[in-house]
Amino acid sequence: MISFDIAVIGGGVVGGMLTRTLSARYPNHKIGLFEKESGLGLHTSTRNSAVLHAGFYYASNTVKASLCKEGNKTLTQYCLDHKVNLRKTGKFLVARNSVENERLAQIKKQGDINGVELELMEVDRALKIEKYLKVNDKNFQFLYSPTTSVADNKGLMKSIHEDLKQCKNVQVFTNHKYTDLIENKDQQTLFNVLKMPNEKQLVSAKYFINAGGLYADVIAKQFNFCKKYVIWPFKGSYLINNRPIPEANAIIYPVPPLAGNYFLGIHTTLTTDGHLKIGPSIFPALWREQYNWKDNFVLSEFSQILSLNVQNVLSKDMKFYAQSLLNELKKINKTYMIKEAKKLTTQLDQIPENQLHEYFDRGKPGIRSQLFDTEQRKMEQDFIFEHDKNSFHLLNVASPGWTCSIPMSEYICDIISKHKYI
Repeated sequence: MISFDIAVIGGGVVGGMLTRTLSARYPNHKIGLFEKESGLGLHTSTRNSAVLHAGFYYASNTVKASLCKEGNKTLTQYCLDHKVNLRKTGKFLVARNSVENERLAQIKKQGDINGVELELMEVDRALKIEKYLKVNDKNFQFLYSPTTSVADNKGLMKSIHEDLKQCKNVQVFTNHKYTDLIENKDQQTLFNVLKMPNEKQLVSAKYFINAGGLYADVIAKQFNFCKKYVIWPFKGSYLINNRPIPEANAIIYPVPPLAGNYFLGIHTTLTTDGHLKIGPSIFPALWREQYNWKDNFVLSEFSQILSLNVQNVLSKDMKFYAQSLLNELKKINKTYMIKEAKKLTTQLDQIPENQLHEYFDRGKPGIRSQLFDTEQRKMEQDFIFEHDKNSFHLLNVASPGWTCSIPMSEYICDIISKHKYI
């Protein structure tokens, strides 16, 4: 048996940053970080858009709104300090019709409430920043977020891992998969990890933290938490250009849909080395790590998630969902996705229509660990944490969790300190 004062399960960006913060807050405590894969952040943390969101969408009474602005600032500074590739792109919202144009002012107002820097721009000024913006009507405005950026997500995870190696009170265990809880009582949690390929290891911890991402709900239920929730995984992928195309300066999004619809639509973003990304396609994964049709198949997950999808298609409370799925199915066609992107940007106008699909390949898919409330039949739109004196569970840290990882770590440590859990 190996023993720790604090055990953290899950070595994604949030688990890694949290371990880093715990190390600084509790320098005399022995901390173990357990990650099932061969390296840190091999799932959602490096299979995302890599956008550092500004934080203007979120309702002001949410934890997301309270953390995202600071997250953007601190993660940007972290990338600069640690020489992680960062591209300060800025972000434009493009109105495609008069209704969306009117909504830009509402979004600007929400951004003002959240304290996020935004500017409504007339056409001429906006085009000086991003010449490829699609002008759907010369009287429409554009909403510009100057603090939105993109970063190298793989480089970020590498940097976090290097940070943890410098923490004298931290041990990082890769290829160690949490399997089951043995005992859970005051100041004593016993659990098993599977040391790959097939060796069990018993671990003892005075305090247990679950940052298990796609499996956070499974782990939490063993501790009698997450009673009304289940992770509902959604798979998304971007198209990435494979041939030279005109290079844009900014990332470009459509005006987001009204509350009640959680599919944000096709947008364009950039990699730090200038590749255009179009997407994402979004469709329910049929098991939690279904990156491809056969990978990591788990029958019990397939049965549970298939049942959840059928229930939600038929549910009156989820009436938008069936139509959204039909719309998402269109994104199987690359040409359709590119044509949707052309409603936002003129970047591809010089490429013949019948050749567009040849310029793009599909990138590696990522899977969003979306928390679903099975009682109220709704997707949770805020970060969800459950905790007690023995354990802390991060149940819903989907976007903008990547952006918020530094202040979220401080936020969690503040809760732990306030309740004197450690």
